[in-house]
Amino acid sequence: MNRISPTVLISLCLVCVTIGAMLAGQAIVGLTPDKGKEVFEARKTLSENLAVQYSLLAASGQTTTIETAMRALVERNAEILSAALQTADGQPLAAAGDHLRYWVQPSGQRSTPTHIQVPIYKGAMHWGTLQLSFRALGDVSGKKFYEDLWVRYVLLVAVLGFIGYFTFMKRTLRHLDPSEMIPPRVKSTLDSLTDGVVMVDLSGSIVLANDTFCRLTERSLSSLLGVSLSHLPWVHDQGMPLAADYQFPWQAAADHPRGRQGIRFGYRTKEQALQTLSVTTTPIQDQDGRSRGVLVSFHDVTAVDRANSQLREAITQLEQSRTQVLSQNEQLEHTNEVLQIEIEERKRIQLEREQLNKQLLESSRLVGMADVASTVLHNVGNVLNSVNVSVDVVTNLLKQTPMNDVALIASMLQEHKHHLGAYLSETQEGKQIPSYLSMLAEAVTQNQTLVQKELDGLGRNIEHIRQVVDRQVDLARPGGTILEPVNFQDLMEQALAIHVSAFESRGYEIERRADAIPEGMCDRHQVLQILVNLISNAKNAMDMMPGTRHRLTVQFGRAEDRTGFVRFQVSDTGVGIAPEHLGRLFTQGFTTRPEGHGIGLHSAALAAKNLGGTLHGRSEGQGQGAIFVLDLPFIPIEVPA
Repeated sequence: MNRISPTVLISLCLVCVTIGAMLAGQAIVGLTPDKGKEVFEARKTLSENLAVQYSLLAASGQTTTIETAMRALVERNAEILSAALQTADGQPLAAAGDHLRYWVQPSGQRSTPTHIQVPIYKGAMHWGTLQLSFRALGDVSGKKFYEDLWVRYVLLVAVLGFIGYFTFMKRTLRHLDPSEMIPPRVKSTLDSLTDGVVMVDLSGSIVLANDTFCRLTERSLSSLLGVSLSHLPWVHDQGMPLAADYQFPWQAAADHPRGRQGIRFGYRTKEQALQTLSVTTTPIQDQDGRSRGVLVSFHDVTAVDRANSQLREAITQLEQSRTQVLSQNEQLEHTNEVLQIEIEERKRIQLEREQLNKQLLESSRLVGMADVASTVLHNVGNVLNSVNVSVDVVTNLLKQTPMNDVALIASMLQEHKHHLGAYLSETQEGKQIPSYLSMLAEAVTQNQTLVQKELDGLGRNIEHIRQVVDRQVDLARPGGTILEPVNFQDLMEQALAIHVSAFESRGYEIERRADAIPEGMCDRHQVLQILVNLISNAKNAMDMMPGTRHRLTVQFGRAEDRTGFVRFQVSDTGVGIAPEHLGRLFTQGFTTRPEGHGIGLHSAALAAKNLGGTLHGRSEGQGQGAIFVLDLPFIPIEVPA
């Protein structure tokens, strides 16, 4: 970065001295008028004129005119903030602007530049007072500082003085320029050299430089003269900054009378490019052998260093390439050997793979058969529990039917058949027979109704068992889903009916919640199979916490967060699910019950996926119960047109 020319610096200093003298004269003698006083006098004159006008208007009773005039005065004059006319007793007669805000009563009843009051007399009697609030003197003029006449005068003197001083100093210093003392022939010879040449005095300041050095440093000759050569942005030839106490070779020229050669420096250009220079110093001595200065030459070796560096890099790259070629040849030979071994190994592995594939196909077939059998047995087992309960109920009802009493009554009637009327009407024993027969008939009818109900449920369960078996066969074939019109709420009730006896025998509460949803198309038995599994698991989870009052909640309705889906939700108050087990709930073979098989939830999840739905489970933790949610797509029943 070029330093400011000495001529410019001297000119600026002289301008500063001149302006300082003018400001001192202003402060001591007072060359400019007092503007504050002038503004105050003008405001007083204005206030007195207004007081005369308003007193005449007030004397004629034109108070409205006074108030209108005051408003116009405040609105049109930016200097006036507010105005008011008061009577002698302090009562306001007219006002404009926010007078209460801006008016401050001057001390001693004397006016100030911002608050002026003018008394109004009617004859010799004090009639009233006119009060005017003005802006502060700094805010009145609204002028920029450079619009002031005195400021503009000072600026004009500064500009003209700098031009005059600069012209004078330039002409004066021209006669002092060392380059002018050198003959033109010598100067042209120095400028034609390819190396930069600089002459410095004993203090290290530049007294002469040729054009080559000016180009190297990107500076003009006038900006270099008088500047210390050591203050230029020198760095190490590798670009690192020099130490603060570094001694340059031209500073130590007195210790080397013969000069020094080959000292390398770096120089940063304006674009921060690094130039490498080789420096040679030669002392300048007079006839008595005393040193008068130093002649320093700078040879630019940047291009040579760059070429040498590129050459070294090329040689290094060639050596690396040669080493890489040899290494790659060795690797290729080793790779060929490894490939031969791998080919033989692959052939052996291929034979083993074919044998393993045959074994895997056979194992897969057996596993598939076992999976189907396990799923069938699990789902059938859930229904068989209800079948066993129904059989027990029917057996107990049949045992409770008093068929022996019917035979006894028949024998009694047969024994008294010849005087049956008298027997039934006169004997105490005969009178009880009709009422007993009526009670017996009612009991038989009730038992028959219960038996019929249990037999109907037993038939549905057996039909469901048949459908489960058939469904597992259908799942093994594509297109195994059978859609039919179903009432989803009936499905929920049918699934509950399979387990209701077991829940009632344990004292568990059952809560049903269902929304009114029309019938839709679905695979009845697959949905029933899923719900039966979920309710069975809920019962088992609550059985693992005996001595606690349990409740099963079954909900059905539309899925609010999934458009076009219906949702079944089964909640229990059982043992719950540990957080580490939630991710494995639907994995085949995973179970937390000692007697469980890990089949129910897995088959239920597969069935839900087969129907285009999802099955999810969640729990707050052990002892907090569990919630299972089954979402199924709602397919409306198409009505023929």
